[in-house]
Amino acid sequence: MPITRRTLMKTAAASVALSAFARPTLAEKGRSGLVVALPAQPDFTDPVMANNTPTLRTLYNVYDALLRLDYNDNLKVVPALAQSWRRLDPTTLEFVLRPDVKFHDGSTMTADDVVFSLSETRRKGPEGKGATVAAQYQRNIDTVVAADSQTVRITTKAPDPAIEKKLAAWSCQIVSKAAFEKAGSWQAWFQAPVGTGPYKIKENRKDVGLILEAHDDYWGGRPPFERIEFRVVPESASRVNGLLAGDYDLVSDLPRDQFDAIGGNDALDLLGGAILNMRILAIDTTAPWLSDPNIRRAMSLAIDRELIVKQLWAGRIAVPNGAQYPIFGDVYLPEFPAVVHDPKRAAELVKASGYGGEPIPYRLLNNWYPNQVLTAQVLAEMWKAVGLNIALQPMENFSQVYQKPIGAVWDESIVPAWPDPTAMVWRQYGPGGGLNKLAIWNSPEYQEIGAKFEQSSDADARRKLQLRSLEIIADQVPFIILHSNGGFFAKKKTVAWAPYPALPMDFGPFNAATMRGI
Repeated sequence: MPITRRTLMKTAAASVALSAFARPTLAEKGRSGLVVALPAQPDFTDPVMANNTPTLRTLYNVYDALLRLDYNDNLKVVPALAQSWRRLDPTTLEFVLRPDVKFHDGSTMTADDVVFSLSETRRKGPEGKGATVAAQYQRNIDTVVAADSQTVRITTKAPDPAIEKKLAAWSCQIVSKAAFEKAGSWQAWFQAPVGTGPYKIKENRKDVGLILEAHDDYWGGRPPFERIEFRVVPESASRVNGLLAGDYDLVSDLPRDQFDAIGGNDALDLLGGAILNMRILAIDTTAPWLSDPNIRRAMSLAIDRELIVKQLWAGRIAVPNGAQYPIFGDVYLPEFPAVVHDPKRAAELVKASGYGGEPIPYRLLNNWYPNQVLTAQVLAEMWKAVGLNIALQPMENFSQVYQKPIGAVWDESIVPAWPDPTAMVWRQYGPGGGLNKLAIWNSPEYQEIGAKFEQSSDADARRKLQLRSLEIIADQVPFIILHSNGGFFAKKKTVAWAPYPALPMDFGPFNAATMRGI
């Protein structure tokens, strides 16, 4: 089922540390402030550093790119900091910048800022170690040059039919070159970054929250809120209690067991549904037993996904048909089969493999994703029923999860960061991808197909390559598809806002729902 805005369902106090965040008051211009409770805040305040849930929930409001993905129009690419663009040849794009765009510090954006923002320096990140996600989006960029103060030309290493979509996605945002250089270091820059978005960072306190203030010179129009406070409240029950008590205006990442408390309150709204974010179990296919594709197939076949969706998500999310989404357009293959539940076949595969009950580690974080721990416990029982001994190993953070040798399965999600298959599995498992860097799956055929797909502009050829890539994933099971992730929120009815079917929380003027109260 296509995920669009229309598919969205319209339907203990915080810690002492949070008291340091003052309650916002009505602004002089009549705009109100907003207090949002969410489980975590970004580790870094720069878009090249991460593309995870806390980052997109908050920093989407702080930065802009040359182009923008319109979540109100099936992720169509539209102008942003570039007012127009054109292809000069198969590898060269020319962008004409929007005039008089103001950074948060009041300076005016120029072509030099664009050249710097998309530079190798930015892609390599702190200490030049390459510890950024920028390569996932920008790895095909060869040169970025300023033709004049308002014109930029970007050349790719090879033809890339999706380059506009990539430049509109996360990690390609434009920052102030002068402000970055003035900061003197990445760490100093993280304390006071300067972008062009509708809100600017006012305060950032680790494990406490992030405060944004309206950037009234925003090129896209007047920001709807004077001030936004993102408060870190890890426990979902505490977020709901704070909302009921009036401490928060909006809470994110609502689990199923809180739906009734919200739905039965006339002063509150329950919002959300399936989002463009596929929950998976990553697998170290080099590990004992996990290196056997039949064990991986058995693990997938053992999972009753429909039961998980019904019981843990109230039936409000879906199981996709393969690692793809309808936003991929003419290369979306609706006929491709979804993963199936066949415990009998799973047990047969386990028995035939010679597996003797050795523990298979499952490295588990504490609800980084909604319903994560409960889902893991359910999965362990389903695997036990087919003869697999999965050992849950609590982890404190992803650094521990990724510590080598991994030799385990663990929870991940894959976001289709732009509307094209290159944005999803290939972004993670292709060159420069986060899961590729872990060296947990080696498929020369998949790598060859991905490279061809990325450069091809022939529709028929792309469909054939996409089909083959889906077949390889279904057969080799380098990861296990669980379901589309869910994004559920609760808010006061008096707050004008609605979520996108995606990870970003947009409080700016391009989200029409936020403008109702203006």
